[in-house]
Amino acid sequence: MAKCEYCEREMKTAKGCTIKYFIDSKGKYYERITLNKDEAPNGRCHDCGVDIGSYHHPGCDMERCPKCGMQSIGCDCDLPEMSIDNK
Repeated sequence: MAKCEYCEREMKTAKGCTIKYFIDSKGKYYERITLNKDEAPNGRCHDCGVDIGSYHHPGCDMERCPKCGMQSIGCDCDLPEMSIDNK
């Protein structure tokens, strides 16, 4: 199994990642977008394995950017991959 480097949970069996925010270079917080049921017909993310309503694990190809709405791993927003600050 693979462990998430941020939440330290097993990626394919954990309900989801515990990291709640992305932070841009100016310090603005963006709450991450959770997996919705339309993206997961089998109840879990096909890439990182999280449950519907949970945050994806870092690098998941299904996660959308909370700033632009596009795929997080391919957008041009200045959001770092992850923030460990959960406010």
